[in-house]
Amino acid sequence: MSLTQTNNLREPELTQRIAQLVNPDNELSAVFRGVYTKVNDTWLLLMGVIKLNDCSNSSDFDPCRYQYPEYQFICQPITGLSIVGLISSLGENTNSLIPGLPEFGKLESHPNWTESLIPSHAHQEQCPIRRFSARVCSDAHCHDTKLVAHNTPFHPSAFELTRNFLGLDAFHGSSDGRKGELCVDIPDRRGHLTLSEECIQFRSDAPDKLSVVGAIDGEQVNLANPEDKFDFDPESAQDVELWLVSRDNEIIDYCSSTEWEYRYGTQTDGADVEKLISIISAGESEHCEFKTYIDLVKTDTKAVELEKTVCAFSNHQGGKLFIGVDDETVIIGINEKCQKGYQCRPNEAAEHYLQDVEKRLREALVKNQCFNCRLIEHNKRIVLVIDIQKANGLNYVLSTNDAYIRRGASSPKMTPTEMQVFPVERDVLGRELLAADIGSEWGAF
Repeated sequence: MSLTQTNNLREPELTQRIAQLVNPDNELSAVFRGVYTKVNDTWLLLMGVIKLNDCSNSSDFDPCRYQYPEYQFICQPITGLSIVGLISSLGENTNSLIPGLPEFGKLESHPNWTESLIPSHAHQEQCPIRRFSARVCSDAHCHDTKLVAHNTPFHPSAFELTRNFLGLDAFHGSSDGRKGELCVDIPDRRGHLTLSEECIQFRSDAPDKLSVVGAIDGEQVNLANPEDKFDFDPESAQDVELWLVSRDNEIIDYCSSTEWEYRYGTQTDGADVEKLISIISAGESEHCEFKTYIDLVKTDTKAVELEKTVCAFSNHQGGKLFIGVDDETVIIGINEKCQKGYQCRPNEAAEHYLQDVEKRLREALVKNQCFNCRLIEHNKRIVLVIDIQKANGLNYVLSTNDAYIRRGASSPKMTPTEMQVFPVERDVLGRELLAADIGSEWGAF
């Protein structure tokens, strides 16, 4: 389970969590930014976010509505709405309290909510953001297309505009795990980390209730008061783990080099490459796997090893898959095989390969947001690195309903007993699903 995410929130726990941040009964001043797609002549929410005014940039409030034959991009202010009213309206399968918006789509009552923490270093505001998200539409589908409409700005890619309009790092269309999701962003004013070029501190309205724990390059960091400081040089620091924690052990803010979605620091600088080279030198292990190359074009190759390995790491403790390294830890690179397969220059071919790897994993795994791909270069040899986090709940391969787990330096298929004792999780409709049900109920999704 992630330290920065809480799953399966429902009333009254959801309202109690929100009440720590704002008065849930007060009228909000907020803005809605969302993308709709048309399915069978009906507009459905593809993805949307509601931001409170004090956690949004001024540009977020510029009202707009761009309508194309198959897409709508809407930015609209919201007034006279409370958090409780919003949650209740969604639980009753209606968005009637947000006038002027198309209906979100078909939804069973009382959706499950997830709370995740966006750290203060990951955006322009000075405080962390609590994001409450739920899938409010299970029927939205989309495909990439050029956006052409009368008297409306032209865009060459609907996916690219969706990504930019919502401020996403990436958007993967109908295979995106966030499809049909509505997010509510609430600023957490209880405290935040401050990192300068000289030191680390924290700010809090209740300083005696918070402290900073963590480590930088192996050296422990402990700050009990806002006046306390820890010397910090961001250019030399490689491994940063800083956690602002309450007396109840709640994570208020964090800055981490290993938390994938909002990890701190530049991940492809020289120091990072040297760190990855040292990991390679240590050989394959419980958290490290090598592949010389995985051909995604030829059907007679072992391409399935890609999703099996990532699945196994995500069901264990996470890890790294290096493509372009042999079993003897020799970096051979993917240059030649990518160039041959994509018929272009090695660097360009490697980028195409990275995109194809990401696409295959997004479409192959049920938990398809647990990894990140990047390219590194060492002695002119390019290596694809896949960083995998532990998934929330059981991950499995959609085409076979098989789950895998990491054991030592291998990735065997999980037994029915292992799947059965895996933590219980709920689907987006709130139904409990056990790992043992994979072959029957899960196969229907």
